[in-house]
Amino acid sequence: MSTLAILDYNKLYRLDDPLASRPFRLSDEGYSDWLTKGQAIELFRGRLKLDTPLRLGAYRGGQVTDFLWSGLIPLVCISERVVELLRMNNITGWATYPVEVHGRKGEPLPGYHGFAVTGSECQRDRSRSQILTRQAVPGGEPFQVYRGLYFDEADWDGSDIFLIRNHGIVVTQKVRNLLKKSKVTNVQLIPLVEVEIDVYLDKFEHDK
Repeated sequence: MSTLAILDYNKLYRLDDPLASRPFRLSDEGYSDWLTKGQAIELFRGRLKLDTPLRLGAYRGGQVTDFLWSGLIPLVCISERVVELLRMNNITGWATYPVEVHGRKGEPLPGYHGFAVTGSECQRDRSRSQILTRQAVPGGEPFQVYRGLYFDEADWDGSDIFLIRNHGIVVTQKVRNLLKKSKVTNVQLIPLVEVEIDVYLDKFEHDK
């Protein structure tokens, strides 16, 4: 999709785990130990179909929120409220799969769905990012970051929800406004122009 002339990166957002300590955080340990990392990725991309719900349990936290993040990246669960919000507003690039979520005492947490991103996976474009020097603490060792997360627009299928390879979920302004207006909980939305990525992480990526 050729959108280079019209795409405004100020109106695209990375949808992130805020790493809050209070919300439940999920794992398949003790519930669905058959799941491999590869299968988790296939579920997240909507390519693996389940005959029975994936069973997940909480290993930390105690708060019910709209987004429940997992220690088994990239598994994410969303509430029925978020499903209806996306569906009623014709948001594209997502799907769900069946899950059975339990709290830390084994109690059922009903009303959740596995969240899959079916929108395109785009190649990151480092050439448009600024490289800046940061310091974590005064007197600490300086390090370099890329400022701004960009991608090859030719890879994008125009979906409201899509991915940048190795760098997470991206949503359009429409999705961001819906989530903010509805006060959806336990999610962070960062404009792509403000995303910072440690340059050191380049050595772990295979798409440079």
